[in-house]
Amino acid sequence: MKLRIWWVLARGVVLESLRRKDLWVVAILGFLIISAAGALGFFGISGLEAFAKDLAFTVLGVFSTIVAILTASRMLPEEIKQRTLYPLLARPISRFDLLMGKLLGSVLVTWMAFWLLGALTALALAMFHIRFELLMLQYAAVKMMGLAVICSISLALSAYMTPSAAATMGFILAFGSTLIVRALVLAYQSSSPAMQFVFKILNWMVPQYHLFDLGSRASNVGWPTVSMWVIGFLALYAAVYSSAMVAISWSKFRKQAI
Repeated sequence: MKLRIWWVLARGVVLESLRRKDLWVVAILGFLIISAAGALGFFGISGLEAFAKDLAFTVLGVFSTIVAILTASRMLPEEIKQRTLYPLLARPISRFDLLMGKLLGSVLVTWMAFWLLGALTALALAMFHIRFELLMLQYAAVKMMGLAVICSISLALSAYMTPSAAATMGFILAFGSTLIVRALVLAYQSSSPAMQFVFKILNWMVPQYHLFDLGSRASNVGWPTVSMWVIGFLALYAAVYSSAMVAISWSKFRKQAI
């Protein structure tokens, strides 16, 4: 029963995104990718397969992450601001159901945008006569896990911040996670044992979003696929971290005055 409620709420989020024409923006970006690919293909790209793949995966990763953050960070605040929350809660729907439905909806919208961009990116790579490799499919699967994590983070931030602040923090955590982790590692190496424990805890708390990006590996030609135990570990990490973000969101949203 709960899953059905979540699915109905998530479906509403997807329909609202289509009504707002959010995915049209993604389609336009994809069209620009195809146009740029056609222009580059006109001049030839012999010997630059790795460059073309790296550029394609970078564009795909950046734009899908932007969609994830902007979609998830506005879910709850818009419902409260537009007072559309009241008719929903008047039905036999708990606040936790609403939270899960909104999260599932934002993940679905993000995945739809990712696959739309991915299909157009694949078409662009095909124009360069770059063959498909299984590692590309692994890249897509792992990236979808990471997008689900960033959606849960953005939703949790929106429960405590304004949509603009939540989106800004989401961008910092998503695109700056590598630098943040590197800084924590350097601080850990040069600190006392007591402070090392603190930096280790902070490192556990920071989302390791960069782990879900196999673009640098997939952009190489002829590289082997990633071991399945690594994929399984990333899936477990995504599930645990997303669950923690849902718990943080719930601790605030269940007490929030509406």
